[in-house]
Amino acid sequence: MPDSTSDTLDTETTSWTDSVSACGMNTLQGVEDGIGTVGRGIWEFFHEFPLLGATIGGGLGLGAVALIGVAELATALITAYVGYRVFAYGESLTEALEKSIQLKEGKLLDEEINE
Repeated sequence: MPDSTSDTLDTETTSWTDSVSACGMNTLQGVEDGIGTVGRGIWEFFHEFPLLGATIGGGLGLGAVALIGVAELATALITAYVGYRVFAYGESLTEALEKSIQLKEGKLLDEEINE
């Protein structure tokens, strides 16, 4: 006969938040995967058509500076050039910005311009 005072069942109690948390993490993972897939598709599309990416980048730049009120045309051209370099040559954003600054200052070499 078991002793009722010393024999207890070892049970793990789980909170209802554990299952909600696990479900939420799965949902967030699915959303993140979906966003990544869409992002890769957009990148591949604009890499295939870099002039379209430059046009959209320039338009976004123009819209942003129009809200602030700075030199709209110059900023739109710079953002379009940066967008083109990013999508056409696969450069990082910082590389493309550096090269656009060098182009503006006249320090970009001819072979880099025609790249």
